[in-house]
Amino acid sequence: MHGLRWLIVLLVVAGGVLALARYFPGNPDAPERLASFTLEQRPQDNRYLFDYAALLENYEEGAHRYLTRIAERFHIEALIVTVPDLGAAGAIQELAADIANRWQIGREFEGRGLLLLLADTEKQVKLEVAYELEDVFTDAFSGYIEDLQLKPYFLQQDIGTGLIAVMEELERRAQIKHQREYTPGSIAKLDAELPAGGAGATRQLARYRDADPAPTVRPAMPAAGASTADQAWRIMLSKWAGEGSHIQTDVYTEMTKLAMGDQNRPDQRTKAALGHWRGAPYEIRQDGDHAVVYFGNKKGWNNAPFLFCRTGSGWKFDIVHQRRLVVMGPNPTWMVEQGNYPYVHLLSSVPQSTGKDLPLAGQDLYSCAQDEALAQRIRRLENDIKTRPDDFEVVMALARLNVIVGRRPNHVQPLLKRARRLDPVHPAPYKYSAIYNVNSFFQYRTALEDIDAYIDKRPTDPFGFNMKGFLHYRLGEYQQSIDASRQAVELDPDDSYAYALMARDYALMFQKAEGLDPRRGGYKDSALAMLRNAQMASNQDPRRIAWLTSWLKRRHIL
Repeated sequence: MHGLRWLIVLLVVAGGVLALARYFPGNPDAPERLASFTLEQRPQDNRYLFDYAALLENYEEGAHRYLTRIAERFHIEALIVTVPDLGAAGAIQELAADIANRWQIGREFEGRGLLLLLADTEKQVKLEVAYELEDVFTDAFSGYIEDLQLKPYFLQQDIGTGLIAVMEELERRAQIKHQREYTPGSIAKLDAELPAGGAGATRQLARYRDADPAPTVRPAMPAAGASTADQAWRIMLSKWAGEGSHIQTDVYTEMTKLAMGDQNRPDQRTKAALGHWRGAPYEIRQDGDHAVVYFGNKKGWNNAPFLFCRTGSGWKFDIVHQRRLVVMGPNPTWMVEQGNYPYVHLLSSVPQSTGKDLPLAGQDLYSCAQDEALAQRIRRLENDIKTRPDDFEVVMALARLNVIVGRRPNHVQPLLKRARRLDPVHPAPYKYSAIYNVNSFFQYRTALEDIDAYIDKRPTDPFGFNMKGFLHYRLGEYQQSIDASRQAVELDPDDSYAYALMARDYALMFQKAEGLDPRRGGYKDSALAMLRNAQMASNQDPRRIAWLTSWLKRRHIL
C-alpha cells in the first residue's frame, strides 16, 4: 500500500457491500459494532476516528478533536482505525491491500493522507503514509515514532494513549511539511538523528513485553532527594542519560515513581530530547517549596518548563503537577494552566490556558506534601482490591485517588466503570469521571454528561453546578454557563469561583456582541459586578482574582 496516491482504509472486502463482521467471526460484539460500516463508502466523512476495537472509547472526544486540528491546520487527513483482530485478512498488510482501492483518505487535501491502523488481538500496528507525504513522513520516521510512543504505553497496558501520542509526533512533521521549508538532505539529517533508526513502519507490539519489561520501583522508604531544585534537575538529566545509576540521590517523588518507573531507565521519548535539555540555558524560579526549571518564553515543546517540589526528604520531580499544568498545544506551542494550583504564579509571563481551571478544593487537590502518603494509600488499595474486587468503597477510593494524581486511563476508567456497576445511584463515580475527562483529555462534552448525572444524584452540591458552568464556558456556551453558575450561587452565596466564572462569561459576551446590540453595555456592567462579588467573597483564591483582573484589563473591560 506504500506509495499509493490515495491512502485508503476500509476494513471489509469481497465484492460490493459487506459488513465488517465478516472479518471477525470469533468476536460476538463485532456485528453490532461494525454493522454500519460498508465497503463502498466511509461511514462518516467528517470523522477521523473509527474505534471498532473499543480501545479509544474513554477519550474519543479528545482524539477526534486532535485529528480534526491536524486536518484544519496542516491540510493532512489523519485517521486512527482500530479493529478487534485481522480476521479473514490474515495479515495487517493484506487488510490494507484489500481496502486500498475503496476509500480515498486525503482526497480533499490533494492526496495528503495518513492512517494509523491497529489490530488488537494480534497487537499489530501499521502506519500508512500517502505518496504526497513520503518525502517528510519517511519509513525511518514512521518506525521511530511507533517505537517511541507505542512501546512504553503498550508496556503499561495503555495502548490507547500511545496511539494518540503517535499523532502528536506526526504533528511535528506535519508542520515541516506545511511550511515547505525543507530539503531531502534536511529530512535525511532528521532521520539520522532518530534513536535506533526506523526499519519500516509495521510493529509487532507483543515482542516488547518480553524484550523490555516495564520497570517498577517501590522502595519501602523514600531515599533522600536533592538539596536544591537545580541539583535535582541536573541529577535527573544524568540519570536519564544513563550516567547516574551510581548517584544515590532520589529525584522522583513517590507518585513520579508510580507514573514513570525507574529514573535510570527512561523511555525513548525522554531520551530523544536529552540533548536539547542538557544544552539549553535555563533559570530556576522558586517560591518556597515549589520551583520551576524555566527555559524562557520560547516556542517548541522541548522548551516547556519542568516542575520540582521540596518534599520531606529533599527536592524531587513533581510529575502530577507537570502533567496537569504544562500543556502541549498545537506544535510548537505550550501553555501553563491557570487555577488553584502551585507553580502558576512562577510562570505568569508565559502563554496561559484556563482549560483545567476546575472548582476543586480540599481533598480533591493534590499536594507534594501528601505525595508519600497518597502513594502508600494507593498501593494498599491496589492490594485490597485483589481480594475485594466488588467492594464499592475500595474500588471508589482507589479510583478517586488515581483521578486526583492524574494516573493513566488504564488505572482510572475501568475502576470508575466498575464503581458505577456496583452502585449505579452513587454520585461519586460521575463526579470523578467528569474531573478526569477534563484533566486528562479536555473532553468537555463527555464531562458534561457525567456532571449532569452527578447533579441529578446530588442536586445540593455547588460543585456540580460550578463544574457544569465551567464546561459550558469552555464550550463557548456562555449563557448556559451563567445559568449553571447562578444555581451554584443560590446554594452558596459566597461562592467566589462562580462569580469569577460569570465575570468571564459576561466579558466574552460583551466582546462577541455587535456594537449596536443594546445588551452590550449590560454585559460589561455585569462582568464588573461579578468581579466585585468575587473579590468580596470570603473563600476567594487571590491568584484567580489577580489573573481575572489582568484578563479583564486586556479585554478593555476594566
